[in-house]
Order: sequence, then C-alpha cells, then structure tokens
Amino acid sequence: MWDALQPYVTRLGNTPFALWIGQSTWRIAGLLTVHLFGLTLLLGTVVLTGLNLLGLFQRGKGPAQLRREMQPVMLTGLAVMLVSGSFIFTGGAEAYFAGYWFRLKMILLIAALLFHATVYRVVARGDRPPAFVRRLTGVLLLMLWFGVACAGRAIAFF
Repeated sequence: MWDALQPYVTRLGNTPFALWIGQSTWRIAGLLTVHLFGLTLLLGTVVLTGLNLLGLFQRGKGPAQLRREMQPVMLTGLAVMLVSGSFIFTGGAEAYFAGYWFRLKMILLIAALLFHATVYRVVARGDRPPAFVRRLTGVLLLMLWFGVACAGRAIAFF
C-alpha cells in the first residue's frame, strides 16, 4: 500500500509550496508550535473524557454530557493538528513518508479517529453504559491517542 502512494508523495514534496515550506527552519518551527498547540487541546480533552470513562474524573457527570462539553475544544485541536500536520508533512514529504515512525503514526491516527467516531461515540452517548465497557473504552481511547502522540514525537529522533 505504501508503495502505491510513493509517486504522489514525491510529486507533493517537489511542489513550489512544499519547497518553500521545507527551505525555512522558521516556517517548520512555527508549524510545529501550532501543531503542538492543537495536540494540547486534543489530548487535554481526551485525558478528561478518558478519565471520566474510567470513573476518575467528574464521577457525577455522565460521559454524554462531558463529551458534549468537550467536543468543540477537541474538534478545534484536531483541526489545528490536521492542518498544521499536513503542512509540516508537505515540507518534507519524502523524508517523512519513508520513516517507520511516521507510518506508525498514520496507522494509529486512522485507528484513533475510527475508534473515536464509532466505539467511543456510542459508549459516550449511552446514558449509563456498563462499567466494564466504559472502562475498556476509556483505556483504549487513551492508548490510541497517546500512541499517536508518542509515534509523532519519535519521528524527530529516529
């Protein structure tokens, strides 16, 4: 699958816009700062909602109510991350694409998005889901999103 995407990545990495982004340390640093801001918003809401599902945060508030309250912040963080991450990738497309950690991050990101949009959404919408289901969902939610963050951080080191 990755090989099928290589020609598109090469083409993207050689566009004038990609070269403009990639030729400036300051532009990349600025984008990474914005990306980190989005990550903070997203992971902050994930931690709070995950801890709620585990019964460790705002026990009196149901998952559905907390999800509704956190959703605007979570979606803002996700949007900021996706846009800034796309620009960061564009500035070094071929190098990022070749790396193991980038590929792992993309797989985990897709898994986290799918889990968030399906399982978490169903569990959090329920009035009082069973404790085991709630806790398992909380653990998986935290593991997936922190997996994305850890793999993203590893890109810089490997």
